[in-house]
Amino acid sequence: MTNRSQIQGTVDPQFAACRDAFEANFQEGGERGAACAIYRDGQPVLDLWGGSADASDQTPWYRNTAVPVFSVTKGISALCVLSQVSNGRIDLDLPLAHYWPEFAAHGKGDISVRKALAHQAGVPLISGPITIAGLADTAAMAARLAAEAPLFEPGTAHAYHAITVGWITSELMRRVTGQTIGEWFRANLAGPLELNIQIGRSGDAQSPIAAVEVPAEYDTPELDPSSIAARAISLNGLFPARMSGLADAMNDPAVQRVELAGANGVADARSLARLYSKAIGSVGQAPLVSENCLRDACRTVSSGTPFGQDFAGPTWGAGLMLPWAIQPMLGEGSFGHDGAGGSLAFAHPSSGVSFAYVRNRTGQPGVRDPQVYRVVDALARILGLSIPTY
Repeated sequence: MTNRSQIQGTVDPQFAACRDAFEANFQEGGERGAACAIYRDGQPVLDLWGGSADASDQTPWYRNTAVPVFSVTKGISALCVLSQVSNGRIDLDLPLAHYWPEFAAHGKGDISVRKALAHQAGVPLISGPITIAGLADTAAMAARLAAEAPLFEPGTAHAYHAITVGWITSELMRRVTGQTIGEWFRANLAGPLELNIQIGRSGDAQSPIAAVEVPAEYDTPELDPSSIAARAISLNGLFPARMSGLADAMNDPAVQRVELAGANGVADARSLARLYSKAIGSVGQAPLVSENCLRDACRTVSSGTPFGQDFAGPTWGAGLMLPWAIQPMLGEGSFGHDGAGGSLAFAHPSSGVSFAYVRNRTGQPGVRDPQVYRVVDALARILGLSIPTY
């Protein structure tokens, strides 16, 4: 068990309660290895890490340890796209096919960029066999997606495009900038801001990566292989359709090297919090996304019960997760994205705060994560906020 002395990093005294909450996660919550970071008004006020980077407890979690963050990647990719919306190169309400004509196949020509980013494009699946080698050709995978017939009329429903939304965002960026999401992010954000985040890990990456583990009690049962959810998550059986199978895939260096702009980012908490801080800007610092663009992108597009499910899912704006029952974040105005296993990154513009929590021992699925929200709740109290129930 990690003790207090093994928690490392710095904290502004005003945010000491968040440090205490983070430490309690190791003492009381069964955390193995994790990191948490908070920025306020462009400045770091908490940057903590501790525990072990693997199940053997032989490798410490270092300051620069990164970890697979699963769908937190979707929020990163959405911010890249919104940067281009902010500078006028992408219009959220034009059809996606305006930028990517091939996507119009099979009646998909009218779906707007906004609705496509909010999981309404109707293509959560790709037909046919998929290999890891095939995933490495991002343009070819995007072409396969463009050729897909939708499962429902685009724009009339939503279904979680667990992995395919990554090809939507990446190809949209490629058509507009000449670079895929991973390439553009590396050149324009990760490099200049010294962010330890990669979408498609390069061979020269130096930071250690923690291995994600799934406790048996939190592993999800194997999904029906014919279901939309199973096919979407597993890429037609390439990965086992359960949490431990997905974790094994994202731990695989071969998978980490391909670009899955909706699923396989590796990051540390400090870099995620800094990215979201950059997204909203601060005094003397221009935001990555203009205030008007961000306000527009955070209007609800998809909510309620997704196609093919019988229970409510998250609420989305234009590629960004908005507060909902399982991820209330800091309430109204918050935006970000979570990831399978319990990682979370978000910003709350009105308080000038950005937050990130990453870990390698997954939590209980389908609930408001008690470890992450132990810290978020402490943060809310410090800020004088009351997190609503959704």
